[in-house]
Amino acid sequence: MKKFSLKSGMLLDLRQIVIDSILAHRLRSGLTLTGVIVGTMVVALVGAVLTGLSQRVADVTEKNSPNVVYFTKEERIGPSLQRPTAEERQRPELNYGDVLAVNALSSPRAVSPQKVRGSYGPSANVPKVTANSNTAINPLILGVWDNYPELTNIPIDTGRFFTSSERKERKSVAVIGAGIAEQLFEEQDPTGEFLKIEGRLFKVVGVLKKASGEGVIGSDELDERVIYIPFETFVKSYPGIEQTIIVARGRDGRVDEMIEDVTNVLRRRRGLAANVPNNFGVNKAEQIFTLVNDVIAVLGLIVVPIALASLFVGGVGVMNVMLVSVKERTAEIGIRRAVGATRNTILMQFLAEAVLLTGLGGVIGISIGLVLAFLFRVIVSFPTTVPFWAVAAGLLASVVVGLIAGIYPAYKAARLDPVEAMRAP
Repeated sequence: MKKFSLKSGMLLDLRQIVIDSILAHRLRSGLTLTGVIVGTMVVALVGAVLTGLSQRVADVTEKNSPNVVYFTKEERIGPSLQRPTAEERQRPELNYGDVLAVNALSSPRAVSPQKVRGSYGPSANVPKVTANSNTAINPLILGVWDNYPELTNIPIDTGRFFTSSERKERKSVAVIGAGIAEQLFEEQDPTGEFLKIEGRLFKVVGVLKKASGEGVIGSDELDERVIYIPFETFVKSYPGIEQTIIVARGRDGRVDEMIEDVTNVLRRRRGLAANVPNNFGVNKAEQIFTLVNDVIAVLGLIVVPIALASLFVGGVGVMNVMLVSVKERTAEIGIRRAVGATRNTILMQFLAEAVLLTGLGGVIGISIGLVLAFLFRVIVSFPTTVPFWAVAAGLLASVVVGLIAGIYPAYKAARLDPVEAMRAP
């Protein structure tokens, strides 16, 4: 009689036994897999979102601010969940002399100072901008030089950007985002019209194109609510705002050279010794979106435990099903042992059944994650792609859950006494 042993080439029979066992209890197996499916689906989706965000930041940076570097008083620029440290708050501000010194360098392609009134994110300190009895929603006012379009992509829809003479003469002119234009002037063309920025009258000389909807998180509403005014006009209007940002665009392939040159100039002007670290920030354009990474990190603290909890619940369910399966098939196990199956064979059979069960759940979960990522990409125009590491992590997690959940039931099955097992009803 041919013994039931892996050594005697019965691996295919073992696989068929496992598959038949799962198919015989479809509903029970399906319900058991729910936790594993949800857990691996979450892993796939998180991987897709992270990959999509990374790609979107790179695309937006390349499109809007290629080779652009922001030199700031604090380490970071733009919205962030982290507050500036006490040391950062005590640093001296960058000033107009710093801007002129950087502008005199040959390595930058273009340089402009920038002052900001308003907030990149939600804020209670919102400047008041009105026209035609309408009020703009959370406007962001930037004071810049007339060469600012050389640094970042500023798509003009109607009108123009302000000129060098308008800047030097401190003219009250403004270039406004499409959202501001719609809120204040509705269907009317704002070019040539006037608006009030905190009580001061400004003439609209240009309107930006409507946002493309291809920003970092599916939209670029910042471009919709921005208002550009001449830097000198900003200084005259807001003498209390001291913070100045130096925006510099490097030449292709020479960004690092530019950063080194500007850093050396600023260190010299700020009197820093060679062994003293920088007391200013150097931020490439993509670092403006640091908030995105901060938010993802926070979401990870929420989502990852959910995935782990789902896998744990799935593992408990698998263990329960396997224990029930051992009890239901006690007589079968006794017969197999009687005809030559070893304890190792029985052990491997039940371990294989648990791993195949959870592995199937992992494949289903990842498949659902792939479909959802595709739908997200199509509906929201977000570049979601499930990376290989997410697929591998999901499958590995599901297999590990199967191994852990199946060890005790498999061991219990393998330790059954053949004679006593065959007497089971």
